[in-house]
Formats: sequence, structure tokens, C-alpha cells
Amino acid sequence: MTTATITTAPPHQSDRLITRLGQATKESASPALLRQFEAAEQKYGYVPNWLTGYAVNEASLKRLLAIYGPLWDDSSDHHLSIEERELISVVVAHENGCGYCVANHRYGLANVIGDKDRAARIADDHHLVEFSDRDQALVDLAVKVTHDANHVGEADYAVLRAVGLTNPGIVEAIEVAAFFSFANRLSQAIGLQPDAELFR
Repeated sequence: MTTATITTAPPHQSDRLITRLGQATKESASPALLRQFEAAEQKYGYVPNWLTGYAVNEASLKRLLAIYGPLWDDSSDHHLSIEERELISVVVAHENGCGYCVANHRYGLANVIGDKDRAARIADDHHLVEFSDRDQALVDLAVKVTHDANHVGEADYAVLRAVGLTNPGIVEAIEVAAFFSFANRLSQAIGLQPDAELFR
């Protein structure tokens, strides 16, 4: 197993670290990780903090990407649109109080819906935003999965079916919500800092 060399800083420079545990760098990355950095730079125009931050442990990053990649790709396997998946991710991040994930997926939601102001309002407090019936059902499910997953049941499924979701779509919505609670906790516990690019 390969683990990237981690950068550290003296205490007076610690605010420059993107996590409390340091971060991987291009100079210290393994060949496989360097390919990840290069792919991210081509896609985003920069290497996002979540990639260098999680790569403190390359095996952890690999496990995360094994889920995140297929969950977020644009293949025909999805029952939810990318807009719906971004909506769920923002709502879950808000509910969990994850600053990094709120910033990251607010930015992503703004890009896919083409409305920066609406994305910001959803990220700030989705309770104050008017949604379509389908989006509201997804928002309500995301909140319940985040706080009370044991009690998601037939009444919730009926609401989702009424707005056009099939059972596979319901499972995907739950999967997205559950994954982002995992990503939120990981980001929070290592102190992942939002990228400056997310605020431009």
C-alpha cells in the first residue's frame, strides 16, 4: 500500500494547511495519485482540497473514489439527474453542518442549475426555499435519512412514488444522502478547508 508523503507546517503557519493532518502534494504523490491530480486539474482547472486532503491516506481516497466516481458520473445508470444528486448533497451537508461540503456542492449545484443565487439560498437554509413537488420530496427524504434513517418507510416511499420515482430511484436517493453523510463526517473530522475557487 502506498501512502503519500504529507506536508506539515510550523504552528504559526498551520492556518495554511488544508486539513489538520496536512495534505498530499504533487511533489510527494505516487504515480497513481499524480494521475488523479492531473485528471482533476483538467476537469476543474485546479486540484481541489478534498483530493489532496483525503490523500493523506491514499487507500482511504481510493475507497472513497470507488463510490463517489460512479455515484457522480453522467452515465445512463442513474435514476436521478445530476441536479437532483447535487440538491441532495447540499441539503445533507447543510443538515450535518459541513462547511467544506456545503461550499463545494453549493458551487456544483449552481453550475448544474445555472442559478448561483438559488444555489446559495438552498445551501444557506433549504427550509426557506420553494421547491417543485419532486425536489421537495427528495429534500425531505435527504433530511430524514440524515437524522432518522431507521424510520424511513412506506409513507416516505409513497410520497416519492407519487412524484415519479421508482424503487430503484428511491434507493439511489437514499444512497446519495447516505454517502454524503459519510463524506461530511470525514471532511469535518480532518478539518478540510474550502477551496478559494468555490467563492469566486
